[in-house]
This record gives sequence, structure tokens and C-alpha cells, in this order.
Amino acid sequence: MQTSSSRKTRAGTVFVSIFLSVSALRAQEVPDLPAAGATADQPAGTRDVYLEVFINNVSTKMIGNFRQHPNGSLAATAEELREVGIKPPVGKEGDKLIELGALPGLSYQVDDPTQRVYVQANDKERAPHVINVRQQEEGKDQTPQAGYGAVLNYSLYASSNSLFKNDSSLFQGISGSFDARLFSPYGTLSQSFIAGYSNGSLDGVTRLNTTWSYSDTKNLITYRAGDLTTGGLSWTRPVYFGGIQFQRNFSLRSDLVTQPLPAFAGSAAVPSTLEIYTQNVRTYSGDVPAGPFEVTNLPVFSGGGQATVVLRDSLGRETTQTLPFYSSNRLLRRGLLDFSAELGVPRRNFGTESDDYDNRIMGVATARYGLTDWLTLEGHVEGGTDLLNGGAGAAFPLGAWGVASVAAAASKSGERSGALVNASLELNHDRWALYARMQRAFDDYDDIASVSAKPTASTAGEFTIFSTGVPRAIDQLTLSVPTPLDLSSLNLSYTRLETADGTKSNIASLSYSQTFKHATLYATAFTDLDERRNFGVFAGLSIPFGGNITANTGVQSGPDGLTLVADVSKSQQQENGSFGWRLRTSEGQDTNREAAISYRAPFGQVEAGVQQQDRDARATVRMDGAIATAGGGIFATNHIDDAFAVVDAGAPDVEVQQQNRPVGKTNQSGRILVPNLNSYEPNTVSIDPKNLPVDADVPTTKEVVVPADRSGVVVKFGVAEAPQAALVTIGDTNGAPLPAGLTGKLRGSDEEFVIGYDGQAYIRGLHEQNSVEVSLEDGSKCHAQFTYKAKRGEQVAIDNVRCF
Repeated sequence: MQTSSSRKTRAGTVFVSIFLSVSALRAQEVPDLPAAGATADQPAGTRDVYLEVFINNVSTKMIGNFRQHPNGSLAATAEELREVGIKPPVGKEGDKLIELGALPGLSYQVDDPTQRVYVQANDKERAPHVINVRQQEEGKDQTPQAGYGAVLNYSLYASSNSLFKNDSSLFQGISGSFDARLFSPYGTLSQSFIAGYSNGSLDGVTRLNTTWSYSDTKNLITYRAGDLTTGGLSWTRPVYFGGIQFQRNFSLRSDLVTQPLPAFAGSAAVPSTLEIYTQNVRTYSGDVPAGPFEVTNLPVFSGGGQATVVLRDSLGRETTQTLPFYSSNRLLRRGLLDFSAELGVPRRNFGTESDDYDNRIMGVATARYGLTDWLTLEGHVEGGTDLLNGGAGAAFPLGAWGVASVAAAASKSGERSGALVNASLELNHDRWALYARMQRAFDDYDDIASVSAKPTASTAGEFTIFSTGVPRAIDQLTLSVPTPLDLSSLNLSYTRLETADGTKSNIASLSYSQTFKHATLYATAFTDLDERRNFGVFAGLSIPFGGNITANTGVQSGPDGLTLVADVSKSQQQENGSFGWRLRTSEGQDTNREAAISYRAPFGQVEAGVQQQDRDARATVRMDGAIATAGGGIFATNHIDDAFAVVDAGAPDVEVQQQNRPVGKTNQSGRILVPNLNSYEPNTVSIDPKNLPVDADVPTTKEVVVPADRSGVVVKFGVAEAPQAALVTIGDTNGAPLPAGLTGKLRGSDEEFVIGYDGQAYIRGLHEQNSVEVSLEDGSKCHAQFTYKAKRGEQVAIDNVRCF
């Protein structure tokens, strides 16, 4: 038997009844159990008893701690009652004792000889058995690792002059974008820039971002200094900043779910097996005890969907119920706080100017808080010299069908003041889906973007090309309509935009797609309702072939006339040595043809092509790659967008895999760089030992690593080509092989070896003269001695060793 603090369930034998209900957006949580404290002094004749609890004649497999009075009545704390499956009265928490006889709808009888208590209660008086699926998955992540090293990502693009003109110089120029970073356990310092070269001289270097960042995985906070983007909400406008930032980063915990998840509740008269499917994928399977139960925090897909709940008894009889749910990242789970705070100066003309900063210091703070599972509060404030802007909002579910949000903000900038309101709606039912958004700015509403950015004007300065002010009005509507055909979709959308300077646009579009067995048909039409001449239609057909080859053909009609488009391509794969190609033509008022071929090498990706536009033709070359240093080596590799690993297998030509996908073989020094690992997530890296020497020692063939943000880790498999090991056949005094499963030790070593079939044992750390000790089945030990001589390139086998 077990104490009440450790629950145990078992499968039932007879299915009686079940009723199921669902709270589509509220993740039902059991309140934290209070710590057991000291009890009051016991009156005379009162004693503590430990009784096995039976509810409705079914054992709960738990022992409860009760206080028994002289008249035989029982009392217990609320915590103890909840643990054994009895619901305590509302508000009765702490160490105060609750009389079982005072609970309505409950009766009990104590069997002193067997030390049992038999409780009779209906489901309303029973505490539900709670199964927190996400809680069962927590605690599996490893501590993130960060080594020391550097990475330089580069993308180079070169183009020729016209191939049809007598140009003295065929080479036109080369341009490139670069992203360099230094990483360590103390954070990552990154620097990105673009540069160009033509006509024998450097065209200049434009700095992009210079940023240091560090992530605190314990508190889920990321700190940044340098160039950064401010936090924001759906109704605010983030801006580039030069300054400092601290920001909540939930992605530091890959197992953490931030949005409320559905909770399914029900009741079974006897123990049964429960299975739950979301969108036809099984997300939970397990046993539930007799009585009420709750399954909380089920992993589901974002958006609307259906969950199927199946309860099955030991005879295979089952009851099935389908229940709708809606899950959205617009909502935060109860008690979660998401925030971002920045202090600095706004940056302008990013990508064209290296150091164009506003000279006014500004601050931004944004927060979201899950007040309950059905209400998420939002807040935003920003400002500085001559600007104060602040607002608040809320997001809430609409039953099992969708999510809505509302927000309002106000600003004051010098003599200017204004307000903003925003509302959005997401709905999903069956195969219908609706998204709607409305935003209005009143009077002279300003934010940091509008007071710090410079409007983009025409070359002559006669009119503004792009307005930096807050749009006066935004209306968006998207509707997905079910169609009678399978694997088809029909979508309608409408967008109305009125900029701060009064420019208006009303765009409506209609799209349709139909997937057949070997092809996909798609069509899109759009128009500007204010300028009917701005009308366009595009329709096409996509046909996939074997070998990653896809053909596409289509027709496009717009203000520039009719255009026919056709292309066929072979996509490049992630494995080194793969290649791809593309042929494309566009025939119409403007003729455009293109042919290109690409190759993925261990050191990077290369693409070469020829483009023809009307009567002009040019040749192009592009190369993407990276240079990285970590683990004492320098590697030329493909782009490293996130984290990577340097695998040290200890031997050359060893095949290395990532997530069971081959990535290459180790070099002559026994190392290889594996790009494209995911930060703060478990990544499996393994080696295939088939190419290792037969006498090589392989302690392990698989490692799971969790790298820190955009850093590199070194994975050592510890392969040794001369491990001083042998396959030793050990027998008893009569020469019969020792039984499999026995363990032994080599004298002078703490490492154990195991006897396998036919008395064979793989023993490492051998010398010329060796003595081993083997533990026998009867508890005694035997000893054996043998000699060893290494044979390079061969597996040493030592036979006929007797253990006395």
C-alpha cells in the first residue's frame, strides 16, 4: 500500500457509465496543496489512525491519515481529504480538521480489524483525479550549453554586364551581406553589415546591427544592448532602437506552453482507460481511476478544432464523444507575465544609413498578464521628450469558437493630442473561419515612430511617398468558406487603409485552391475598389513529380496586360552533395527568362544562372556559407542561422547524423561541424560506428545537446582506436561458460563488465597480466587470470579463461 501523497491507479474490469464535459479554453488547475503543519493538542481519547480508503467499495490504493474521536467518528484536513479523493468544503483549507460525518451526501464505516474505511459518496462529493499532461512532460530539458567561438555568415552575389553588348569589362560588381558573432557563456556579441565592390573600388560598408545579448534561462529573461527592436502588441508599432532591453523570453523553455489549453472532465464508475485525440492525432493515453477525473493542459493545435474523448473498459467497450475547442496565442495562461522594456534612442533609415539616430532618449514598456485563463490584460506605454503615449487592452475567448480583443490608447506630443481604438475578432466553426480587425486614430495621435521618423519624399520633393504617421483607419476582413469538394478552400479578404496624410485604398481579393491526387489548381483575383483599373487575376496549376521536381504554369492579367508564366524546378535538399535547378519563363509585355543550377557542398551553397529581360542578358553567381571556429578548429560550412555543434568522433570518415538525418563524415582530425541546431531545444547528434576500426572503443553513439542562443557546443564521443580491450571467454572450474548476466571487475579498475552469452565479456583497460573477479549467483566470487597482447586493427579474443 502507499501513503496518500503518492497516488496509484489501475485498469478497471467493468465499464459502467461516463459523462464528459469540456471547458474549451480554460485549463482547469488544481490549487497548490498547502504544506502539512502541526495539529492542535489532541483531546483525551483521540488518536491518529491510518486507514486504507475505499470509495463506493473500490480501493483508492491510498492510505489516509485521520483523527479518530472516542465515539469512533473521523476527521481529516482538507489536504488529506483531497488526496484520498474526497472533496473538502469550499474555504476549508489549512490544518483545520473537517468532520467526515458533516459532509453532505457522504457516509462511511470503519473496519478496525482490516484498518479500512469504506466511504459512500456521489460524484459531487468526490475530488476529481487530475492528470496534468504538460506537468508529466516537464523536467526533461537539459541545462543549455554555451562554449567559446565565433561565426561569420556571408552571402555573396555577383553579376556580369550585358552579354549582348560590346562592354570592355564583363564583370559588373559584387555585393555581400555579412553577419559575424562571438559567443561565450557570458552572451553573444553580433555584428551585421552589407558591402559592395565595383569598378575596382569598394562601394562602401553599411552597418546594420551591433548587439550583445544574454539569456537567463532560470528567470526566462533575455537582456540586450545595442541595436534592437522594441516590444509591442497588435495595436502598437515597434521601432528600431539603439539602447538596452530586458524582455521575457518564453522560448528559453521548449516545454513551456503559454496559452490556455483545453481541459476535459468526466466520471467513470470503475477504473478505465482514457484516450484523447485532437485533430485525429492521439495526444493522451492512460488509465483513470473510478470516479470523477480531469485531464488538463492537453497539447493541441493553435486555432479551432475538435477533440475526441474515448473511454474504454477491460472488455473493449467504449464511449466516444467529440468536443470543440479553440486555442490562441493571443491568450496567456493564468498567472503568466509577458513583458518587454527598452530605453534608448530611435534609429532611422535602417539598411541605408549606418548611424542615423534620433538625439532624444525614449523609453518603451509593454506587458501582458494572464489574469485568468479567460482574460489576458495588455498594457503599453512609451515616450520621452515631448511625447507621452499609453494604452491598455484585453483579450478573451468567445466560448469554443474564437477569441476577441479590444484596446484603447491616448497620446500627447507638445500641443498635439489624440486617441486610438482597436478591436479584433477570430472565429472558427466547422470549416468556417473569420478574422476581422478595426483600428481608428483620432485627432493628432502620435507614437515614437511618427515623431522620430523622417517622411520619405519623391526625388523632387513634391509629394510624400511614405507617411510615417499613425494610419487614420485600418479595416481588415478575411473569410474562409467551406466548399463541397474535398481538399479545396475558398478565401475572401478585404483591406481598407487610410494613411495619416489622407491617402485611401480599398483592396478586395478572392482566392481558391483545389488539390487533386497529382496536382494543385489555384486562382486569385484582386481589385482596388477606388481605382477599378487596378484589377488583376492570376491562375495556375502546380504538378509535383518524383525526385523533388515540380512544374508550375499560370496566366496573369493585370494593368500591364496578359502574361504567361511557366517554370520547372528541382529543389535542393539539406544533405551535402545535393543539387537543384530551375527553368523559368515569363512571356508578355515584358519578357523575362531564367535558368539556374545550384549545389550544396560541405563548405556552402553555390548557384549560377543566366537571366534574360527583353533584349538584355546577364550572368549571375551567388554563394552562401559560413566560417566558424569552435572546439579548437576552423570550419567552412553552410549558413549557421542559429546554433551548431562541433562533433569530435575521435576518428576520420565517421558518418554523423542529426535527428537521424546524415549530415556528413568527419575530417582527418575526426571532427565535423553540424549546423542548424535549435537553441534551447534538445538536439540529437549521433555517429554510425560502421566505419570505425574493429578494435575501436565506442563508449556511446548518441548524445542529446541543448545549445544556448546562437552558440556552438562541442560533442565528444570519446572513440579510442587503441582502448586496450579484448573479448574474453570466461568459464567455471570445469570450463563451462559462466551464465549470462553476471558482473565482474578488473583488478585495479572501478569499471564493471557484464558476462554475455557463451561466457563472453568485453573488458577494457587491460595490461599484459590481468586478474578479474566475478560475482556468482550464490553471492560468492571467483577469480581468473590471463595475459593480453594488443593487435592493432584486430579485435583481440581471449578464450578458455577459467574462474576459480
